[in-house]
Parts: sequence; C-alpha cells; structure tokens
Amino acid sequence: MAEIDKDVAAFWHAALHHGPELRGQIAAFDPSRAAVDLLESDRREDDVVSTGFRTFVLNRTRRGGILAPGASLIRSGENGKGIASRWYPETLIARLEAIEENAHRITFREIDGMHLLEASVGDEDTVVFADPPYTVGSKQAGSRLYRYSEIDHDRLFRTLSDSSVEFLMTYHASPEIIQLIGDHGFYAVTVAMKNTHHARIPELVITNRPIFHN
Repeated sequence: MAEIDKDVAAFWHAALHHGPELRGQIAAFDPSRAAVDLLESDRREDDVVSTGFRTFVLNRTRRGGILAPGASLIRSGENGKGIASRWYPETLIARLEAIEENAHRITFREIDGMHLLEASVGDEDTVVFADPPYTVGSKQAGSRLYRYSEIDHDRLFRTLSDSSVEFLMTYHASPEIIQLIGDHGFYAVTVAMKNTHHARIPELVITNRPIFHN
C-alpha cells in the first residue's frame, strides 16, 4: 500500500504498528461536535498515533469521509444521528483488530504511488489496484476530495502499458479517460456507483486483459 498524504499515512502506521493505543483512543472518544472541532483545530506536531486518530475521527465524522481542507462535518447523517451517525466504536475497533491480525501480510509505504508503481514495472508476479484522483475532464471531483489531487494521467497509463504487472484500475467515465483506454489497448466495463448525494453515476473498471463479461 502507498499513500503520500502524511495524515492518512499516520493512520496506517498507527493501525498496523500501534493498534492497542489507537483502539484505546477510539473507545474513549465521544464524537460531539465540540470534541471533533477541538480535535480538528489542534494541528500541533503530534505523534503518529494522535495524528492517525485525528485522521480517523475526521474520516468518520465528515460528510462523505472527505479529508481535504474545508470539508464539512456530517449534519443530519444516517437515521438523523448527525455527526455520530458513522461512529460505532465496537464495530470500528473490531475492524482495526482484523487489520492488526493481518499486519504481517501488509507492507505500507509513505510514498507517491506513482513512484512505487514505476519501481514494479518489471515484476510479473505483481498485481496492482490503482484508484487515482479523478481530476481529468470537466468535473475535477478529485480536486475537492484529496489534499494531493494532481496526477499526470498520461504518465499513469503509459506506465501501466509498459509494465509487466496485471492491474485493476478505477476511473470516472470521462471522454479523456475513454480515449486513453483505447490508445493503450486496455479493457473497461462500466459499473453504477452512488455518490454522496445518492445519485447513481457511471464509473469505469479498467484492466489490461479481458476479465469481465459485458
């Protein structure tokens, strides 16, 4: 796994290597608006567990789980529970325990994912899942979802085209991406996804060999 955002990376460092401490903070936290506002405003250079915990809380209490600066907190939420509608500590702790149990099978690197991908181009035993920011075309959705949203889409497609790895990649169904799929001889199917407004929108699942039936 690769992640360049230092706050998101801190969560994975904490989940994989400091599980009991992270779970303890989650068990003790009451997600009131005042508590979340205080946690969000405290941007001192904390240790990795505190930073990872803050990232986790914001992901669970912001609308759509968006971590980019300026994202708003949940208002009504699920079943009218407001900011706490996605905060169910027992379930969340159980998920983190499962991550810790499998930590020996996971390698996490705080790095630009493109660099990691380019280092793997000759490895025929590697399978890649790529979920790049959707910042090509008119919608530019990724620019408001991520702190680091700029990506060279042509470079990504060239790297995958020149690589020996098998991959599965998701993208929005923009004309520019459809053109890149054709240019590199990739395969794609359309799936219907729901956005934060619960509208069904088409999304592409792209591979370098035909593995889906239309």
